[in-house]
Amino acid sequence: MRTQESSHQSAPLTAPRSCSDGYTLVEVVLVIVILAILGTVAGPRFFDNAAFDERAYYDELVSALRYAQKVAIASGCGVRVDVAATSYALAQQTPQAGHCDPADASFPTPVRLSTGEVMSGSAPAGISAAPAVTLIYSPLGRTTMAANQTLSVGSHTLTIQAESGLVVTP
Repeated sequence: MRTQESSHQSAPLTAPRSCSDGYTLVEVVLVIVILAILGTVAGPRFFDNAAFDERAYYDELVSALRYAQKVAIASGCGVRVDVAATSYALAQQTPQAGHCDPADASFPTPVRLSTGEVMSGSAPAGISAAPAVTLIYSPLGRTTMAANQTLSVGSHTLTIQAESGLVVTP
C-alpha cells in the first residue's frame, strides 16, 4: 500500500522583487549635479532686472515725450525736452498775459505733473539713451527739428517725427 503524501504542499518560490524601494546613490548624485548646473545657468536670469528696468525707462521716456507735446498744445507755450544719456527733463516758456513769447528761448519753467512733481527722470544704473537730443514742441505740437529723430534705450527704439511731433514706437 502506498502511503499518502501529506496534503500540505509547500508554497512555490517567487522571483525577487524587481522594483526598489528607493534611489541609488548614483541617481541621487546625478540629480543633484543636474540641478546645480541648471541653477548656475538659469538662476541669474530669474533675478536679473536689467531687461525690466530698460523697458520701464523706455516707456517712461516715451510717455514724457508725448506729455511734452500735450502740454505744449494745451498751454500754447513751447516745451523743451532735454534727453541726455542717463536723464531727461521738460521745461516750458513762461506764459505772460495768457500767451507766450515765441522769441523767448530760455524755457525757465519746469513742466509739472498734476501732482506738482517736476517732470524729469533718471535712468536706472546701466541703462542709457542715445543720442542725446534737445527738441522743442511748438504750441501746435510740432517739433523744431529738421528731420525725424530716432532714440535708442538699450535694445528699444523710438522715432520722433519732425513735422507732426508724433512719437512712434514699434
